[in-house]
Amino acid sequence: MFKNMFGQVNLIQKGLDVAWLRQETYSHNIANVDTPGYKTKHIEFESALRDAMEGNNFTGTVTHTGHFKIGANDPDAVRPATVTENFHTMRIDGSNVDIDREMTGLALNTITYNTLVNQMSSEFSRLRTAITGT
Repeated sequence: MFKNMFGQVNLIQKGLDVAWLRQETYSHNIANVDTPGYKTKHIEFESALRDAMEGNNFTGTVTHTGHFKIGANDPDAVRPATVTENFHTMRIDGSNVDIDREMTGLALNTITYNTLVNQMSSEFSRLRTAITGT
C-alpha cells in the first residue's frame, strides 16, 4: 500500500539523486578543463529507468554472492552509471572537455533539479491535503 502511495515520491527522489550526481560530474569535468589527458564523464540513467518501467530490460541471474547484478526489472533497483568518454579529444594535450557543452549541461541540470524539487513539494502538498482534508 505504501509503495503505491509514495511511488511518485520515490521516483522524484531517485531523479533528485541522479541530478545531484550529474551536478557533481559536470562540476568535476569543468574543474578539469585544463588537465592534460582528462576524459569527461557523464551519467547514464534515463534509458535504464525507461526500460525498467516499460519492462524492456534484460536481467541476469545472480548465482554467486560475488556476482554483479545485471539489469533491473523494478524502477527502484535502477542505478545511475558514470561513463567516461574516451572516444574523442578536443585538444592536443589529450583532454576532451568541451567547456561550452559542460556549462550548457550544468545549466540544464540545474533547471531539471529545480523542477524536481517543485514536483516533490507539490507531491507532499497533495499528501498533506489527503491526510488532513484541508
